Amino acid sequence: MSLKIFQVFALACLAVFTFFISDFRNKKGMLPLLNKKIVSIVKYSYFIPVFIYAYVILNLEGIFLYSYIGLLLTFSGAFLVAKAKIDLGAYHTWAGHILSSTRIITHGIYALIRHPLYTGIAIFISGGIVVAINNNPFSFFISIIIITFLITMIFFLAFSATRESIFLHKIFGDIFIEYKNQVHAFLPIKKYCVNKDV
Repeated sequence: MSLKIFQVFALACLAVFTFFISDFRNKKGMLPLLNKKIVSIVKYSYFIPVFIYAYVILNLEGIFLYSYIGLLLTFSGAFLVAKAKIDLGAYHTWAGHILSSTRIITHGIYALIRHPLYTGIAIFISGGIVVAINNNPFSFFISIIIITFLITMIFFLAFSATRESIFLHKIFGDIFIEYKNQVHAFLPIKKYCVNKDV
């Protein structure tokens, strides 16, 4: 694969990811899962990794094995985010929020992964880091700051997923527990099967 084709494909993955992840509407009944200030900081700084990834891709000087692995990860992350948002439909909110009128979505990608949006974002970020390993256009100090920021975002996503599970358990009780017991939070280990006894 030529460098130009690689760059076009990587930027296309970024465009899909950014399109599907960008939903800043304040929907009626939207509740924060975490401290509002923390959610706001992440919300307003979320374009930073998007710009960093675009900058890295546009400044690539070569393609290495790590580059292909990173591209596969960013493609997978973008696919998960797009599929999860489509499957959520009207129940989608920005990370760190949930709708008070939400319901448990158990079809589509949610039959395989309980938190595919958070998983997709984390996979995309990881892919961006892998692509940048051999083509890092930043100084060592800036690279450490960027990686620390990205790892912090991954922890934010994991913590949001935990808080979301707690919220859903309180609202839906045994129905959510049945779903949670069958479907892993981040890995497609087992497909959800409705238990008629619950």
